[in-house]
Amino acid sequence: EISGLASSLPSEVEFRNHSHHFFQNLESFLKLEIAPIANRLDHEEDLFRHFYGRLVELGCLKLLIPAHLGGFGGERRHWIEYNVLMSQYSGALLFLQAQHQFSIAQLNKLLPDPKVESLLQSLVLKNQGIGLALQKNKELLRVEKVPQGYRLSGTFLWTTGFSFFSHLLFSFEYEGILFYTLLPLEPLEMEEGRITLSPKIETVVFNAVPSHSITLNQWLIKENDLLARHRVEPKKISEHPSMYNFAGISKALLKVILQGQYGSTPQVLEKYASLEERSNHYHQRVIEGVHHPLTLRSEGLQLAEECALLARLSCGAASILKEHPLNRLIQEMWQYTVAGYSEDQRKAYWDMFK
Repeated sequence: EISGLASSLPSEVEFRNHSHHFFQNLESFLKLEIAPIANRLDHEEDLFRHFYGRLVELGCLKLLIPAHLGGFGGERRHWIEYNVLMSQYSGALLFLQAQHQFSIAQLNKLLPDPKVESLLQSLVLKNQGIGLALQKNKELLRVEKVPQGYRLSGTFLWTTGFSFFSHLLFSFEYEGILFYTLLPLEPLEMEEGRITLSPKIETVVFNAVPSHSITLNQWLIKENDLLARHRVEPKKISEHPSMYNFAGISKALLKVILQGQYGSTPQVLEKYASLEERSNHYHQRVIEGVHHPLTLRSEGLQLAEECALLARLSCGAASILKEHPLNRLIQEMWQYTVAGYSEDQRKAYWDMFK
């Protein structure tokens, strides 16, 4: 079974009054404030923190939260367009903020639930984001039922947003039931349990965005701290936002191609026209939402790689300069390739070589 965000998002009516104004302000912010310093945002933490704050001021954290709870609402296509637009200018800003958006999409699936509604309203009122640590490998987490609730021990290998988010949306499984709660995103000892964070995970891209492994040692989740629960459902192949990001980064690479030293030569322009047509077609296929997510993500990777190759040829020697935008875009494309790197996706990528 294939699923996306569509079933969990609010209606078009809820979003209509906010979408035009929000996206207009967002695009202006990205062009005027982010484009000139986008390369620096990957590695300068203080600069990143400042401009992430500016992004929050625009209301991005309200996207997908239902209008009746104070948010902007939004449908699947708005979420796609947000990703496509953001990935053209700053993958780093998108990467951190997407942790929150993923959490909101999951919380929307748990509605209507009084505790979930209260949490969403609180996030809107405080203009706060929330991180993500949903259980994917149950073997990494041990769950023990105790009189007060549940004690958890194990490691989440990758979580993002320490010092930006105070909590993570957290899930764990016990006897066929999937439970949701909030987990503090900080080193902490409480009720004979402990949360430990690893040193920051250093990466070649988005390094200004803090990511850590989190280890739980007998961490207590009390019954009244549980947000929601439902039976464990069969595994579904769902859309990963990387396919939206491939659509956006291909558009950004097409701009770099035309700006290159050889961007106006007949050879480059001929290949550019072909890639532009493919980019538009891919964008449309993503929006349609009827094609297999694993196939679409593989197609997006192929498209972005070809755009990057032509950009290198068009820009020539200038492209090896540290501040050239092509280098950042190629590194971000690398990250989109391996984000949420499931065994199913690895096999789909491998099919590209057959």
